Formats: sequence, C-alpha cells, structure tokens
Amino acid sequence: MKNLLLKFKIPLSIIIGGYVSYLLIAYPLESYTLPVIIMWMPDIIGWNAFFIFIGIIASLMSWGILSSITDDR
Repeated sequence: MKNLLLKFKIPLSIIIGGYVSYLLIAYPLESYTLPVIIMWMPDIIGWNAFFIFIGIIASLMSWGILSSITDDR
C-alpha cells in the first residue's frame, strides 16, 4: 500500500488541489467568513485567484499527509 501511495503521491495531490479549486469556483456560497488575517486577500487578488490559492494549499497539505504516511523524506 505504501508503494502505491508513493507512486501516486504527486498526481493525487494535484488532483485534490484542482478539485478543491474547482468546487470553490464552480459552486460558490452566498458568503464566506474569513479570518481577519486573510480578509484582504480576495480584495487584492480576486476571488478566483484566492480559491486557486486555497486549492494550492490543499494540494500541499495532501502531499504532506501522504509523505508522512509513506515515510518518504
């Protein structure tokens, strides 16, 4: 199982990041409650770019989780 995760770590992370971005862009909510520290980001870069940024963060988090599972350092 670890060898399979090791082989698909990068493609799976890219798919997860793309899927998160797609869901946030294609199916927006009425309003989003953002923490004060990142409240300025959508105003400066736009909502679509902000959602892509969230997708990149989700991709990096999934890559980190898969790396910790496979003990690949």
